[in-house]
Amino acid sequence: MQRVAYELSQHLSKIANVKLVKWGGSNKWLPLVLPYLLLKSLWILISSEVQVIYLQDGLLAPLGLILKLFRVPIAITFHGRDITYESKLYQFLIPRFAEKLDRIICISDATKQQCARRGVSGSKIVVIPDGICDEFYMDEGKQELRERLSKELGISLNNKKVLLSVGRLVERKGFHWLVESIITKLLEKESDIVYLIAGDGAFRQRIETAIRQNGLQNHVLMVGMVDDKTLKTLYNVSDIFIMPNIPVKGDMEGFGVVALEAASCGLPVVASDLEGIKDAIKDTENGFLVEPYNPEGFVNAVRELFENDELRGKFGARAREFTLENYAWENVAGRYLKVFRTPRSE
Repeated sequence: MQRVAYELSQHLSKIANVKLVKWGGSNKWLPLVLPYLLLKSLWILISSEVQVIYLQDGLLAPLGLILKLFRVPIAITFHGRDITYESKLYQFLIPRFAEKLDRIICISDATKQQCARRGVSGSKIVVIPDGICDEFYMDEGKQELRERLSKELGISLNNKKVLLSVGRLVERKGFHWLVESIITKLLEKESDIVYLIAGDGAFRQRIETAIRQNGLQNHVLMVGMVDDKTLKTLYNVSDIFIMPNIPVKGDMEGFGVVALEAASCGLPVVASDLEGIKDAIKDTENGFLVEPYNPEGFVNAVRELFENDELRGKFGARAREFTLENYAWENVAGRYLKVFRTPRSE
């Protein structure tokens, strides 16, 4: 979400006059975020001519309700968990506050459905997907990149078939399920597979336990949190990006930016046909969608790509082209600006 907010502000600034109000303090001061943002916003409203206020997170809906006193149209974006978060108080307040704002932007049809289910008027909702910049693709030889990354990770990637997942290690990402249910099946026919998982979170220990119990220490590597430079390298040394999300009550995948980042690097994506992922990955265009909790479906999709280098290469090139053409931030920012210019729903 932080990357999305940054890219949107940068691209909007190229086509409109934008005054950015952001929180740059430490997380230990999070209780002060809303008061800080309110005071900064009030100062801008008093000192400048403001035509629309945009809030980039559903959690900021209470702030929007206060700023409505200035009679300036207000738009807000919901990403996923900021509308499904399981708290009775949160669910009582946030949808009601959002309903009083002028426009609700949802990053996927799945997020739109969750907003509507909680009483937000459909006439106020517009779906605009997250965007992508062509900043991850590296026009370098994969072999050289693998040799460099192998030294960093302490594991040889040469002559390996590399699967990659990126994201927070939480239940809905399904990484633990993939390790428990898929990797061993893939290794029955392909002994040279390495699965890399980039990210950190509450399910780290669960995944580490699954790796040990299944004897996968030489085939599954958790690389932890990585910086943008390493993430870029990971995308470009891998063969297939896999996003094995599972349904979790009170949590959801609002979109799937990492899948777009991978596809923009020419990686075929194999992902769960679930929630907002379906707005990022279009089946057979920039990836392949598989029913959640379907081991056979994931195994077959991955094997088909691994067994045919030409197919994998051609599909990856087409996926990169499709992704950049349909999700470029320049186009996404233009769609936001169009909403901002007619912010009140008809």
